[in-house]
Amino acid sequence: MKMLPFEQGGLDSLCGIYSIINAEKTINKTTLKESQELFNAMIDHLDRQRLLVPILTSGMLRKHIKSILDDVIGDRIPYKKMHFAGVENPDLNTYWNEIKSFLAPQRAVILCVDGFHDHWTVAKEISDNRIELFDSTGLRWINRANCTTYDSRGKRHHIFYPAQTYFLKGS
Repeated sequence: MKMLPFEQGGLDSLCGIYSIINAEKTINKTTLKESQELFNAMIDHLDRQRLLVPILTSGMLRKHIKSILDDVIGDRIPYKKMHFAGVENPDLNTYWNEIKSFLAPQRAVILCVDGFHDHWTVAKEISDNRIELFDSTGLRWINRANCTTYDSRGKRHHIFYPAQTYFLKGS
């Protein structure tokens, strides 16, 4: 058996931080230096709240993403909404169409994907058949035929959580 190296994210759970940085970069076209400064500010924010170690080892929750969006990102992204917060879990068509109608230049959607992945990522484009991603692990797309907003069954092994989806828009 061939031995493979670990990749970023293989032992840490920083995909939530990278999803925020990648969404901000998509919206604001930030430079490498600006992204590094933002990363440093996020790490400092989590460290001051004594959340860094738990997040590194166990991952980010919706409340952590919200805290960073509110307290660190602030006005860099003025529109930060969770269109499905507090509503019954929609079917895949409703969820897919909401993302499709939202995405445009200077917009991004942070997705929570479970099932085959346990991952935060960024949707940058969407068609009737798949979501194109701007992802920290190199994941390029997810086919709609493999998705659900409920329990994973058969080939539907990518579970999206609409109530944990962030719709972001620049000014």
